[in-house]
Amino acid sequence: MRDALRALLEALFRVLFTYDCLGEEKIPRRGPAVIAANHPSYLDPVLLSLQVDRPIRFMAWDAIFRVPLLGALLRLFGAFPVDIRRGSGGSGYEAARLLLEDGELVGIFPEGRRSRTGWMEPELRAGAARLSLDTGAPLLPATIRGAFRAWPHFRLVPTLATIRVRYHDPIDPVPYRALGAEQAVPALLTELRRRVERTLMPGVKADQRIEAIWRTAAPWPRLFEAGPALGLALLVFWKTRSFAAVWPCYAYIGYLLADLLVLPQGRLAKWIRNGSGAAFTLFYGGWALPRLGMPAVAGGRALVAVMGGLGFAYLYERGRVAIAFVEGVVLAAVLELVALRLVPTPLGPQVALPLFAAAFAWEERTVFWRYAAPFALAYAVVVPWWLGGRFELLPHGFVALLAILMLRLLAGIGSRSAEREEPEAESSSTLGLGR
Repeated sequence: MRDALRALLEALFRVLFTYDCLGEEKIPRRGPAVIAANHPSYLDPVLLSLQVDRPIRFMAWDAIFRVPLLGALLRLFGAFPVDIRRGSGGSGYEAARLLLEDGELVGIFPEGRRSRTGWMEPELRAGAARLSLDTGAPLLPATIRGAFRAWPHFRLVPTLATIRVRYHDPIDPVPYRALGAEQAVPALLTELRRRVERTLMPGVKADQRIEAIWRTAAPWPRLFEAGPALGLALLVFWKTRSFAAVWPCYAYIGYLLADLLVLPQGRLAKWIRNGSGAAFTLFYGGWALPRLGMPAVAGGRALVAVMGGLGFAYLYERGRVAIAFVEGVVLAAVLELVALRLVPTPLGPQVALPLFAAAFAWEERTVFWRYAAPFALAYAVVVPWWLGGRFELLPHGFVALLAILMLRLLAGIGSRSAEREEPEAESSSTLGLGR
């Protein structure tokens, strides 16, 4: 039962948090060990356990075990109840010591509470070091990165973030015993902190940098946002002579200006803005095709769903890669508009857009590219063929490749220009979100 639930949770966490765990092979296959990690979030006991075959026995507040479903889940993952009332701490320590003597893994968070800043707390409690010294069990440090951004103590529900767990080499407590009790515990905790923070500090600094970027001012309307809106407005009005048909274009331009001048900035505002160019082009462009005398997209809802699913992974990507994907989708859609004029077919977008997504994921080795690229490629080939498309779709496949080539050309011109203007700037300093 535990293995089945662990597999299910691991699959869920890999999708929601692009979760990964490194160094789990350093955990002894048998025998006792004290696993000590930083404590940035509510998820930490689960994060440490997902890729570890042996159950890790964590201390948990005894009152939680009286909650019917939650208590059963805690026991399933190996947690054991501890009375946290003042003066009762010795019972928890004794229970942990007995588990170690029985050869089990015991997990402890030396900070004693969830971190308030993402860093390890200044003072570490002595329990993990004392248990290791008293029982001779190795002290195994572990670092949890990204979880503070996913679910910190002040947030009621988790949010998307990339989470990594890294187990470090175990610390043998035997050499520390020669220092004496008063020096051995602080020395062991100092070494524990050094190993955890060696991996933690770069991650926390990156998280703080990203959080600062969420609050930066929105950029002016960019070419891949405003260009298609104005171009489609001109084409549709030229064909229909109807202002009612083009108001969404001007409403979108209004949203871009409102985002620049009025709307408060944050994570959600940045996500919506950065994806809005592709979303507007796909939705309004698909609606406008019949008004422009071109065939409506066959299976348009399925195409939007597929492109939305493929775009979901870019919530985890570096900003420049995510922005490049959105720019590429818009560019592919514009080129596909030209291809539909030359070779009309309702299945053209079903080839061009997923094929571009597959090529981009493969070339950039993006998050989930091993799954996204084959899926998008299979969709671009199988679905149009199944719906009756044949060799007339080849020019629409060429659109995807042309979009990739043009995107690379534009990226090369932009990077050379940026190097001339700011030769010392780091290419990832703004994660592309402020462009």
